[in-house]
Amino acid sequence: MNQRKLFCSMSVSAAILGLALCVPAAMQAQDTTSQQQSQQAPPPNSGMPMRPHHPPSPKRQLRHLTKVLNLTADQQQQMLPILRERDKQMRAIHENTSLTPQQQRQQMRALMQGTRQKMEAVMTDSQKQQFEQMQQRMRDRMQQNRPAPSGTQPQAPPDSSGQNSPQPQ
Repeated sequence: MNQRKLFCSMSVSAAILGLALCVPAAMQAQDTTSQQQSQQAPPPNSGMPMRPHHPPSPKRQLRHLTKVLNLTADQQQQMLPILRERDKQMRAIHENTSLTPQQQRQQMRALMQGTRQKMEAVMTDSQKQQFEQMQQRMRDRMQQNRPAPSGTQPQAPPDSSGQNSPQPQ
């Protein structure tokens, strides 16, 4: 009987010792795994979109322009075909696999410039000014969200005179 008690006591001791050794090792392994996962995953709201950005549909963009620029019904009728054509041509450029990325960018810039000229031809002088201000705000936001090239300091936003503010050293 003593041998049996001794054996049970040793078995329980071995089990406790095993748990004492295994639990911290398992916790450390779990902690290491979670640290690796957190290093691999981008932090939430890091400024990086979760999905590719697509421009709004022509109708949605027209609604926005109408609200911001107070477009008349006649202007809206003239703008919608311009926006639809731009959208169609953008898709064609994106889908053209024979173009290099540089050629795609060049064609997109030319398309956007042409679209802008057509849109401004429909606008009043006041609307053109508002549109330019809206475009500048958008460019500023895009510039702020763009990562700085490695090895360079980020540019300060321009002050009210249009000049860059000096960087504190």
